[in-house]
Amino acid sequence: MKKLSIVMTIAMGVLLGGGAVLAHHGGNLYDTTKAAVMKATITKFEWGTPHNQIYFDAMSDKGEMQHWVASTEPAGVMLERGWTRRSLKPGDEVTVHIFAAKNGATVGNLQKIVLADGKELTAAGAPGARPGGAAPAP
Repeated sequence: MKKLSIVMTIAMGVLLGGGAVLAHHGGNLYDTTKAAVMKATITKFEWGTPHNQIYFDAMSDKGEMQHWVASTEPAGVMLERGWTRRSLKPGDEVTVHIFAAKNGATVGNLQKIVLADGKELTAAGAPGARPGGAAPAP
């Protein structure tokens, strides 16, 4: 009887918690049809799980300074794409390509960052890429 109770508790947790997991990665929050591109200055870079967070400042089209936050995939995935915890530092001048929030909030999912020296740090998998950001098979 005790085992049945434990199994039922676990089953209820999975059923009730499953929706929250899916909602966390809702794809309808961001405009993924085109990336917004902006010149920016990195203010903070948090390396970790479940997502890396990149904080940066950029001028709006109206000339107002905006404070942005971009999310990437987890650190392990970003390592496979060539990132490290030292890839960005406060003060770095970069060009940010971001799938911005549809509601106008200054948040989004990072597509890529281009450093001042021209090096690209890709966050989103390339079209046709395999999981983990690997290049498509020839």
